Amino acid sequence: MNRLKIFLLVFLTILVSKVFSLNLKGEIYSNTPFTQYIGKFCFNDNGGTIEEYINWNDYNADTARLLLFSDSIENVIEKVKSLSCNSTVTPSYVFTKPSNTSKSYKVNGQDGRYWYLVIQNCEKYPSNLRYDISLSNDDHSFLKLISADQQSVPQAHLFYFALSILFLSLCLPFKNYTPFNELKGWETAYLILIVFKYLLSTMIFTFYWVCIICDTPQKYIPEMSNWIYILSKNSNLFLAAYVGQGRTTLISSKLKLRDCINIFLTVFNITLGWSLSYINDYSKPDIEPYKYYLDCILGYYSYAAYGLLTVNFIFCNIISYKSFKDDQIDEKKFLKILTLVFSIYLLSPILVGIITHFVAVHFKFKFSTIINYTFDFLFFIIIVLFITPTDIVVKLMIKITDIEFNKIEFNNKKSNNNNNNNNNNNNNNNNNNNNNNNNNDNKI
Repeated sequence: MNRLKIFLLVFLTILVSKVFSLNLKGEIYSNTPFTQYIGKFCFNDNGGTIEEYINWNDYNADTARLLLFSDSIENVIEKVKSLSCNSTVTPSYVFTKPSNTSKSYKVNGQDGRYWYLVIQNCEKYPSNLRYDISLSNDDHSFLKLISADQQSVPQAHLFYFALSILFLSLCLPFKNYTPFNELKGWETAYLILIVFKYLLSTMIFTFYWVCIICDTPQKYIPEMSNWIYILSKNSNLFLAAYVGQGRTTLISSKLKLRDCINIFLTVFNITLGWSLSYINDYSKPDIEPYKYYLDCILGYYSYAAYGLLTVNFIFCNIISYKSFKDDQIDEKKFLKILTLVFSIYLLSPILVGIITHFVAVHFKFKFSTIINYTFDFLFFIIIVLFITPTDIVVKLMIKITDIEFNKIEFNNKKSNNNNNNNNNNNNNNNNNNNNNNNNNDNKI
């Protein structure tokens, strides 16, 4: 694990050491006057630098302007979107050919300040314009080229990528046995598949950061990663509901409605999540600020589905709780703790969405990403301990909860034991009857 982290950090350091800024590159061919938005960048509290390289001396490019708009301008996004040759908005700074003695502009430090870049040519056309705009924070090599609203996210993806590999290596040798539960083989395979999907999601997003470093960002890459993450997240929530919801107590095999509700709500959240991710992340204009994909009117339906999933989970465990006898104190206490912990995780998408709604714009992306992954991997730790507890973990849990786990016998085990005893009794009775019949035959 440590070697893997060191390898990833060294690889990233070598890659970044040759790169000093984020570049916006492109060409504009126009037969008419044009105003074109080309990108934005968020500077941190250290400030930064904007440098331009434009072919001012080429055909009809000498009248073009590079306009810089800071978010200190009121309603700057609406003004930039409506900007044209016929409308005037005073920019924060302008690059032109006559002022080209200085190719750079120093941005004063202020945390979370967005700058929007627009190229405009309203005098001479047709025009042929090539541009290469360099944007960088005044920070060390890696943070120089990452927009402040995305900083810390690449490190988080690398960390959880390595953690996914660790969990995958732990899951592969799982045995379908625990003192608290008897899991079927498909449940362990399902958990391994979920961890693999998290690994794939973080790996794709890590590749996206490499593309940014190499000046070849691809917008579809993070969207692909988001879709895999949404599938993994909801699969993980379904596993939490299935494993923790009556699996330890097996209230009744006739309650198939419970599983149907869980499956329906999971499929609903995956489908709606994919749609909202496409609308709010992939298809929206780049000029729009980041918005958590569930933080919209349609997303509130997904919040309701997560709430129903949690209510269904708690309701079934209440039924299980009432099925215990008065002397099953440890079983009751354990089920209370399990229900509380799993309910918090089932509600985590709602908690993340609510908090993300109220944080500053430049914190939304990094907050939602890091907190979501943190919730998921904390649950992985819990589920790993739940499936394969070691003696040390069991002793620690006994000390914290005062529950004698080795004495716990849940309803499904008791019913199985009773069934086995009944079967043994029936077999003994049959043997006795056969012996009696044989004795009678001998007498005859």
